[in-house]
Amino acid sequence: EIKRRKPMGRRQSGIGGFSSKIVCSECGGFYGSKVWHSTSKYRRTIWQCNNKFKNGTYCKTPHLSEEALQRAFVEAFNQVIEDKDRIIEDFDAIIGVLMDTTALDKESTKLRDECAVVMELIRRCVEENAHSAMDQDEYQERYNGLVARYETAKNRLDAISDEKQARGAKRESISLFLADLRQRDSIVEAFDEELWYATVDTVMVASTGILTFLFKNGMELKVQV
Repeated sequence: EIKRRKPMGRRQSGIGGFSSKIVCSECGGFYGSKVWHSTSKYRRTIWQCNNKFKNGTYCKTPHLSEEALQRAFVEAFNQVIEDKDRIIEDFDAIIGVLMDTTALDKESTKLRDECAVVMELIRRCVEENAHSAMDQDEYQERYNGLVARYETAKNRLDAISDEKQARGAKRESISLFLADLRQRDSIVEAFDEELWYATVDTVMVASTGILTFLFKNGMELKVQV
């Protein structure tokens, strides 16, 4: 999750249920909360793109009331419930695929063996150069080639490790989503903050007022507000 958020280059905040969840489709910035009419009986909290008026730009994505966001989530999640059985079946199959790391494990074993072999070749190369008269250009070329070979194997090994971690995180996210879904036999009548946190990754806001909910199991659903 940390790796996923880092490239965003945006500060994450835990303040408010919608913080770091609502995203402007025009600039990619997060929505933040603003209080309107703070000293009157018309006081209300709205959410709008934090970059809306920055740097001379004007994002055309609309501001949204908390009530509108809550209603949209209830509508989106109820679409999930209506197709509950198919979704559970499909994502149970996806979990099975994510759990199967046989090919990655085999490749990792080969790469670790390759790294060990190349490290030994590098050691011998350095030792030979230290104890015998070698053409230094030839030595350097040989040494650099071995180092490049090692780095290629090591980089791929690291990539496989990252992929397995990502699969594990995705599998866990989907499993938690499905566990919650299995417990629900009827539509959601009102906004549930715990359900929101458990199931929604982000919500993309378009200038047309269409909200695209990206759920933690990878599903996307659109709701017009």
